Amino acid sequence: MGLSIALYIFAFSLLAMIVVLLAKRKELGKVFKILAPVCIVVFIITAAGIVYLQTTDDTENDYVLSHRTEETRKMDMIMWYDIDISPLSNDRPERGWWFLNPQHPDMPKLNGCFRTTTPLLGLYDQRKPETARQHLYWISALGCNVIAADWTNYTSYRTAQDAGWLKYTKGVYDNTEVLLDTAQKCDDFDAPKVYLVLRLFGEDYDKLRDVLDDVYALYSKYKEVWYTFNDGTQNAQKPFIQIFADHSVLSKFSEEGPLFTDKRFNIRWSNGYLGSIGTVEGDKVAIPYGTWLFVENEMDEANADKGLYRAYYAKGPDKKPEQMIAWASVHKSGTEWDPLNKVIDGKTTFERTIWKVKELKPKALLVNRFNYAIAWLDEPQEGVSLYESTHIEPNEDFGFLIFDNIRENLYDLNNWEKTVVQLKDAEVVGNMVKVPLDDYPTKYRISTNSDMSQSEWAYLNINSWIDISDFDFEGNILYLQLGNGFGESEVIEVKINNE
Repeated sequence: MGLSIALYIFAFSLLAMIVVLLAKRKELGKVFKILAPVCIVVFIITAAGIVYLQTTDDTENDYVLSHRTEETRKMDMIMWYDIDISPLSNDRPERGWWFLNPQHPDMPKLNGCFRTTTPLLGLYDQRKPETARQHLYWISALGCNVIAADWTNYTSYRTAQDAGWLKYTKGVYDNTEVLLDTAQKCDDFDAPKVYLVLRLFGEDYDKLRDVLDDVYALYSKYKEVWYTFNDGTQNAQKPFIQIFADHSVLSKFSEEGPLFTDKRFNIRWSNGYLGSIGTVEGDKVAIPYGTWLFVENEMDEANADKGLYRAYYAKGPDKKPEQMIAWASVHKSGTEWDPLNKVIDGKTTFERTIWKVKELKPKALLVNRFNYAIAWLDEPQEGVSLYESTHIEPNEDFGFLIFDNIRENLYDLNNWEKTVVQLKDAEVVGNMVKVPLDDYPTKYRISTNSDMSQSEWAYLNINSWIDISDFDFEGNILYLQLGNGFGESEVIEVKINNE
C-alpha cells in the first residue's frame, strides 16, 4: 500500500512536469524534445506499476481473512425464501403443508405434491412471529444479509374474486408483513433485509401495477428493513424488487429496453434459463443490464467431467458482474437432478455452482433456496425426492448437513474467519437458559456431568431458548456447550436457582 501511494505521488509529479514542459516547449527547444519523451515514457511505466500493484492488492485481499462484519462483506448474499406456508394462506392437507412423500426419501410413485422432509421447526406456520424470527436468524447465520421473498404466484388480494384465491393472496401478504415486522423488531442479531420477487403475468401491466401498490404499502411501513441495492445509479436508495417475466417479454427488453417502469422502485427483471438473451464472453455468459438470473444448468465445457457449471452473470451499469446465482441442488431434465448430497472431485453441488463467483466478484449472489422441500412428479423441476429438491433449511433427515456446507462456502466468498462459537456465560430465566448469539450458535447440549456424558445435541431455538423444565438433574449445577458448524465451545457451568 505504501509503495502504491508513493507511485501515485510520483505519477502526479511527472504529470505536472509534463504539463510545464508543454507550456514552455518553445523556450526549452531541444531540451523539451529530450525531456518530454523521457517523462512520458516514465509516466506510462509508473501508471502500469500502479495498475499492477492495485491488481496484486486485490488478489491478495481475496485471501486475507477478516472478522465477519457488514463492512468486510464482499457481496450481498440473498436467500430465496418461500412465504406461503400457513393454514391461513393455503388449503394443503396437513396444517398448510403437503403430506410427507410415502416413498420418502426416494421418489414418489404417485402424482401430486408431497413434502420431501420435515423441518427441525416442525410443521411451522409463517403467520407466527416465532417462525419468522428463527428463519431470520438461520439465514443470517448462513452469511446472508438479504431475503428475497417469493411472490411469483401473487396477484393483489384487493382484486381477488374467488374465496380460495383471496385466502392465498391475503395470506401471502400477511405472512410477509409478519416477516418484515419481526425483522424490524430484532435487536439481538443482524436480521437480513427483505425484498419481494413478483411476476408479470403475460403482459398484464394493470395487474402488475396493483401488485406494486401492495408492495409499496408494505415498504412504507417497513422502510428500515427493506433492501436497497447499491448499484451505483440514482435508484440505489429506492426499494428494490425483482420481477419475473416471460422469455418473450425479456427478449423485447434486451432489444428495446424496459417496456414498463415504476419510478418508486429499483427494478430488475428475471427468469430462469436466460442464455437466449445473453452474450458469450469467453467461457462465461453475460445477460443484459436490468435483468437478473434465477436458475441455469449448463455445464462448463472444459470442466464438465468435474461437474462444474458454466458461469453466468448479470451485467451492472458499469458492464461488470452485478449478480450471480448459487444452487444447493440443480434440476437437469425430466426427473434427473444434480442432488444435494452429490460430491464430484471433492465439491458439493453448491460448490460446483459457485466456483467462479470469487473470481468475478458480483455485487449480489442469489442463493437458492431455503425452504422448498417438494416432490412433484407432474412438475419435476420443482423437486422429486429428499435430495433431489432444493432446501437449505435444517431438517429432521440430515439436520444442518447442507446448511453448514453452504455457510462455510459463503464465509469463504466473503473471506470471513470461521470463528468457533465462544461461550463464557448464560442467563437463567426461570426454567429457561438464554445464551449470547455472538458467532451464531445453532446447537447446544446440556448435562449434569462436565464431560457431557449422556448428552445429546439439539438445535437452538431462539424463541424458546434452552428449556430445562424437564431436565433431570440434582443440585443447582448443570453443564452447557454450544456449537455453530465451525466447532464447539468450551463447556461452562451454569448455576440454577431452584427456589
